[in-house]
Amino acid sequence: MPALFVFLLKVNIALIIFCLGYYLVLRKLTFYTLNRVYLGLGILFSSIYPLINIDDFLRRHQQIAKPVQQVVLNWKAPEQFIQQPGYWYWATIIFWLGAIVFAARLLVQLLSLYKLYRSSNPATIQDYEVRITTANISPFSFWQNIYINPDNLDAADLKSILQHEQVHVKEWHTLDILLAEISTVFYWFNPGFG
Repeated sequence: MPALFVFLLKVNIALIIFCLGYYLVLRKLTFYTLNRVYLGLGILFSSIYPLINIDDFLRRHQQIAKPVQQVVLNWKAPEQFIQQPGYWYWATIIFWLGAIVFAARLLVQLLSLYKLYRSSNPATIQDYEVRITTANISPFSFWQNIYINPDNLDAADLKSILQHEQVHVKEWHTLDILLAEISTVFYWFNPGFG
């Protein structure tokens, strides 16, 4: 199995484990900061841990290594079925085509945001700094900006919407979104990112 697919297999198994942990334990809790930290660290850990070489540690701790070695041997058994010469070539092409499609999608989204930023006007509504747009959008925040079309909103809802979006701005939720979107570019085939 090529190194790229070994890496992707390790990353995506870890992502699925973190995703299951979230859905089984944390999703129903209202500790949003804990959920946010858990998901962010889960993505980062899953992407970094395959790069760490634990062979030296395992050699020093043979008792720990034996169950792990058995699991590795069991995982290598199905590999015999996918050793056909062209399989990995086409799998690599499909992987990179998917990554290019999702990278293009992310680029289009960022360009759309930039276009919206350029066409919007800074303003202050109820002591909140916002960017007013005429586009037919739901209110949202990105980086330190709240984008809003006041014509689409009831005056009664405006204050609570602005308060909600200000929380996203203060807590830099854009970083969470960007981390998830960048991860989707490379792990697009993982059902947890769907």
